[in-house]
Amino acid sequence: MSSLSTFSKQSDKGFWKYGHLIFTGFYLLPLIIDFKSFTTNQITMSLAFYIAFILLYIKAINCESTNVTKLFLPLLLICFSATFFTSGTPTLFGFVAYVAGYTYNKTHRVYAALAIILTVLLSSYISGMAKLEYFLSVALILCAALFSYGIAAKRERQYKKREQESATQLEQLAAIAERERIARDLHDILGHSLSSIALKAELANKLQKAERFEQAGSEITQVANLARALLSDVRHAVTDLKQQQLAGQVEQLKQRLEEQNITTNVVLNLPALPAAIESELCLIIRESVTNILRHSKANKCDINLTSNKQIITLNLFNNGDCKSITPGNGLAGIKQRVEQLNGQVEFEAKNGFRLTANIPLP
Repeated sequence: MSSLSTFSKQSDKGFWKYGHLIFTGFYLLPLIIDFKSFTTNQITMSLAFYIAFILLYIKAINCESTNVTKLFLPLLLICFSATFFTSGTPTLFGFVAYVAGYTYNKTHRVYAALAIILTVLLSSYISGMAKLEYFLSVALILCAALFSYGIAAKRERQYKKREQESATQLEQLAAIAERERIARDLHDILGHSLSSIALKAELANKLQKAERFEQAGSEITQVANLARALLSDVRHAVTDLKQQQLAGQVEQLKQRLEEQNITTNVVLNLPALPAAIESELCLIIRESVTNILRHSKANKCDINLTSNKQIITLNLFNNGDCKSITPGNGLAGIKQRVEQLNGQVEFEAKNGFRLTANIPLP
């Protein structure tokens, strides 16, 4: 899954990684609600602390756990100092707790949690907070919730990383197996013919030296015919490699489905395809089958891949219990791959799940 793709890096990743910062706006609520009771100095300092916090927070969640302490402590210091100017700092304390849960390992999280609790208690006590119970309850609840959420987010990140590494290893093993298969095929095609050409060439040379020119000419003619036949075989083998790769991929996926007691019918009727289209089709079908294995309770699947020399049509159906479609990463990835090939894809939930993709041939 070269699927940590350019698209995800440029769009989804940026929003989902930093979009939650909008909730830091709750820090500004006291300023907005009771603006007139704040002095110019309080407003200026509160905004300065807020901007500094956001900048350090962004660096912290992108930082390795071994280096995050030098950012974690300034974040705590900002929260402590800002409490003397506004009562909105429970929000910032919560985000510091998220940093601790997200970046630290198990042992260091304990020390980070104690440091956060101590700073909350100390800042509320020294600043002489008017509604101390309210401040402490909100701060500690937010810290506990976001600390737990940070731990969960880190576990999810580690799981995705392991999943990507496993997928990369599988792709590498598949590439190695494919190279070995190609090597065997080429050896089978070339080995016998080249041996015959070498022997006949040597025989023709000996016959020529013995001045048996007619027999030597016959051997040379046979060498030429063997070479032409061999060239034709190599061309056919190279032309068929792409089709064999797609057919082999579909056959492997069919076996995976049938191992899970899903009766699978395959129709594969395509010409030789450009490498880019064939590669994307392999990934689209593989992702579709993965979705069936993970999410459906189907016992029947149809995979139809045909072409009318202008458009490739992929029709994939399974009879799983699918009443509505909620696009996730899998379907979004399939749609993106089809659109990259200037094609269109539709998902339909009717007596199961159906995927229909039309991809134009160049």
